Amino acid sequence: MTATNRKKVVAQIHIARKQLALDEDTYRQMIATVTGGKRSCSDCNVAELYQVLQHLKDRGFKARPKKRVAQHPGTPHNLDREPMLQKVEALLAEMKAPWSYADAIAKQQTGIAKVAWLKKPEHLRALIAALDVELEKRRLLDSLETAMKARAMSLDDIERLHPELPQNWRRNRKCLGRLCAHYMMPEAWLEAHREGGSQ
Repeated sequence: MTATNRKKVVAQIHIARKQLALDEDTYRQMIATVTGGKRSCSDCNVAELYQVLQHLKDRGFKARPKKRVAQHPGTPHNLDREPMLQKVEALLAEMKAPWSYADAIAKQQTGIAKVAWLKKPEHLRALIAALDVELEKRRLLDSLETAMKARAMSLDDIERLHPELPQNWRRNRKCLGRLCAHYMMPEAWLEAHREGGSQ
C-alpha cells in the first residue's frame, strides 16, 4: 500500500469520525478496542486501519460517492484544447446548467448534436453569444426579483402593475432591462406610486 493510499484510508476514518460525531475520548477508545490497544491512526498498520474503517462503517458511516472530475456531466473530451469550449464551460457553470443544455442550443443552431463535435469557430462563437444572452436574461430576472422583494412584492405583482407587458416578458431581454431600470431606482418607484401605480 502506498503512502498516498494510506492517507486516503486515514482521511476516510476522519470523515467517518465527523459524520458519526465521535468525541476525542470515544474516538481514541474505539481505535484501541479495534486494534488491541493502539489509540491513534498513525500507530496503526494498514490492516488495522482497514479494520477501524470497517468498524466505523458497521456503526453507520456511509462514504459519499466520489465527485466527477468534470464540473458538468457530458464535458467535451477536447475541452482542454479549445479555449472557446472553456468559455462555454464558464458560462454553464455560472448558470448552473449542464452540458446537455449547450448541446441542445448547438443542435438548434447548427443541426450538430454535441458541442464537442463543433469544429467551426463561427459555430462556437454563436453558441457563446446565445449563452451570453441567456445569462444576461437570468441576471436581469434575478435583479428584478431582488428589487421587488425589497419592496415586499413579487414578480407576479409586475404583471398586475404592467398589464401591457407581453406574455413572455420574463424571457424578453428588453422588457427585463426596462423593468430593472424602473424598479431598481427609488425615484422611479416613488414617482410611479404617486401617480397611481402603473406606468
